[in-house]
Amino acid sequence: MTAEGPRWAVATPHTAASDAAAEVLRTGGNAVDAALAAAAVLTVVYPNQCSVGGDLLALVGTAGGQVRFVNSSGRAPRAVDVRSLAADHAVMPVDGALPVTVPGVVAGWAALAENWGTRPLAAALAPAEAAARDGVAVAPGLARDLWRERHRLIRDPGLRGVFAADGTVLSAGRTLRQPRLARTLAMLAEQGPAAMYGGEVGRSLVKLLAGQGSAMTEEDFAGHTVELSGVHSAVYDGTEYLSGGGNSQGLYFLQGLKALELVRAVRGPVDPVGRDAGVVASVLNRAAADRDRHCADPAWSAAPVELVLSDAYVRRIAEQAMSGVPDSPVGQVKVSGDTVAVVAADADGTWVSLIQSVFHCFGAALLDPATGIVLHNRGASFTLDPASPNRLAGGKRPLHTLMPVLVREAGELVGAHGAMGGRAQPQVHTHLALRLAGGASPGAATSAPRWVLGAMEAGVTSGAGVVKAERDVPAPGVRAIERAGFTVEEIDANEDGVGHGQLVRRLPGEARPVLGAATDPRADGSAVAG
Repeated sequence: MTAEGPRWAVATPHTAASDAAAEVLRTGGNAVDAALAAAAVLTVVYPNQCSVGGDLLALVGTAGGQVRFVNSSGRAPRAVDVRSLAADHAVMPVDGALPVTVPGVVAGWAALAENWGTRPLAAALAPAEAAARDGVAVAPGLARDLWRERHRLIRDPGLRGVFAADGTVLSAGRTLRQPRLARTLAMLAEQGPAAMYGGEVGRSLVKLLAGQGSAMTEEDFAGHTVELSGVHSAVYDGTEYLSGGGNSQGLYFLQGLKALELVRAVRGPVDPVGRDAGVVASVLNRAAADRDRHCADPAWSAAPVELVLSDAYVRRIAEQAMSGVPDSPVGQVKVSGDTVAVVAADADGTWVSLIQSVFHCFGAALLDPATGIVLHNRGASFTLDPASPNRLAGGKRPLHTLMPVLVREAGELVGAHGAMGGRAQPQVHTHLALRLAGGASPGAATSAPRWVLGAMEAGVTSGAGVVKAERDVPAPGVRAIERAGFTVEEIDANEDGVGHGQLVRRLPGEARPVLGAATDPRADGSAVAG
C-alpha cells in the first residue's frame, strides 16, 4: 500500500497504528507525536512483535538535516551470576526470565516526547489505552504467530490467559481485549516513566522475574538511562544513509552499503535479485560476521568504527565478494515476528524512524498478569563466550538488532526507513536501498521479491549458508547466490520470513516535492499521507 501527500506521511505495519499516527498529523501534531501514537498502539495490536516490555531505538531528524540517535536499549541485571548461568547453559536461554533485560520502550517514548514532541506523552498513549480496553480484531500476522508459537504461549499463565483463555489461541478477526494492559497504559499516561522505573509497573515486573530466577531488581529498572548521540553514515549512488552505532547493528548495514558502492563503481547499478545477487550475499555475509565479531555495548568494548568503515577494509570486502570465490557462510535461521518500524515525516522537516521490539516472537514468552505486559528476551543476544566483547555481564547492554535509518541528499533529509527482520535487518535495508537507487518507487521497493541470508534469532547456529528466497526471485539471481557458495531454499512470495520494511521518501511532484509512504505487503499495515 502506498500514499502521497504534500505535507506529511507515515507508514507502519498495522493499519490501526497508521490511523492513530495520521490522526495526530491531521490535528496539528508533528512527526514525533505521530510516531509515538503509532508505537503505543502497536504494543496493543502486535504483541508478538513489540511491547511496553521491550526496547526502542530511533533516529530523529530536523529541518536542516541534523539527526540524533536515541538508544533506549536496556541492560542486564547488575547482579547476574554469569558463571552459574554458563555452567547451566551452552548458549543464552531464549525463553523465561533469564534473557530479560530492563525494558527501555517507555523511557524511549518519554525521551522522544520531551526532546522533539509538541504534545505530552499521555496524548500519545490515549489511543493505545482505548484499543487495549475496548478490544481490537486479531490481525492475520498476529494470528499466524499465535498459532506458530502456541506451544510456547500456553506454558505461560499470563500469555495463556490473554491469548488462549478458552484453550485455543485467538484466530484472525477474533477480538483481543487486554484490560490489564489498558490499566498500565493509563498509569503510564498519568505518572510518566516513573511508573515503570521505580513505580508500581516496574515493581510488578521485577517480582515476576525474581520469582522465576532472574537477578533483576527495582534498582536495575530505576537505573535505566536513554542515550542521545550522533550517527554514522555511508553513501550509495549519491544518497547518504544514516544509522546509529554503539550496540546497534546499524553500523554493519552501513559497512555493507559502502562496500556495495565500490561494487557499483566496477559493475554498474547493483541488482540484488539478478546477476549481482551472489555478490550482494557475499558482502552481507561478511558484514554479518563483523557484527558478530565486534558489536557490543561500547561501555565495555568499543566497536572499531574506524576499521569497520575504513576505505581499505571495505574495499577488501568488496573485492573478495567480486572475486567469485565461494563464501564461508555464517549460521542462519528463519526470521520470527520480533520488531515493528514506524516511519513518519511532516511539513516542518521532522523525520522519524522508530524501531521497537520484543526480539523473538512474543519475546521471552512471559506475560505479567498484573500489568498485561509481554516481556522481551533481548538478553538472548548476549553470548556466553568469554572471548567475545558481547559476553553477558551485569549492567551491560547486548548486541542489538534494532537499527533505525534516515536518508539525506545534499545535506537535506529525504527519507525515513524501518525494517523488521531481526539479525537480517541490514539485509532488508540493503534491498530497499538498492531498489530505490535502481529507480523503484517506495511501493515497488517494499513489495519487490526478496531473499535473506539470515542468523535472524540469537541462540541459533544451524542452517549455515542458507538463503531464504521468495519464489518470485528470478532464476538468474538464485543461480548467482548458489555460485557464491550459499544454499537457496524457496519460500512463498510475500512471506514475513524475509522481514518487512516501511518507507517514507520525498518524491518529485508536479509543482513541488511530495512525501510518499509505503508499507510492506508482508505485514498488516498501511501508508497514509496528507
